[in-house]
Amino acid sequence: MKFAKQLIALAAVAAAFSAHAESDITTGAGALTATARLDFRVIVPKVLFLQVGTGTAFTDVATIDRVDFTLLAADVTSGLPIAGVSTGGAINARVLGNGGNVTFGSTGTAGGLTNGAQTIPWTQIAPTVVGALIHPTVDAAAATLTPIAGVVNQTAVYSFNYSNTSVVAAGTYNGRVTYTASVL
Repeated sequence: MKFAKQLIALAAVAAAFSAHAESDITTGAGALTATARLDFRVIVPKVLFLQVGTGTAFTDVATIDRVDFTLLAADVTSGLPIAGVSTGGAINARVLGNGGNVTFGSTGTAGGLTNGAQTIPWTQIAPTVVGALIHPTVDAAAATLTPIAGVVNQTAVYSFNYSNTSVVAAGTYNGRVTYTASVL
């Protein structure tokens, strides 16, 4: 009885080890071939990375860049666009996701850029895009970025102009755009 229990325990241990690997033995004369198979698996998590401005690829960076538009007296009534200058240099943008379609949108502070009760609407800030990643229209529906081979990986460099089509009251106007990338 005790021997039977030991034999069953030994068989259970042997079965556990044999479930993790394969072996093959061949015998006989002449050429012999033995084969053993090994399975591989890579588990990849779903990721989503968004960068607009200062950043380091695939890390969290808390720096919020600012784009300044400084008008000279002659610019106030010229109606000519004014180029923005970023505190962080080029505005690099990147969306990388491996979980299907990515929605990419932007929301501005309510009312646009404000100076007390005075406002400049977001429509007066015009982006220029160099690269594949579109600039989402502020406060409009988010764009859908479609994956290629299961991955969205789009980059661009953004620059901005203040359209300067209306004369506004003197002052410093501030506002913030929050960009959002989402994947289900």
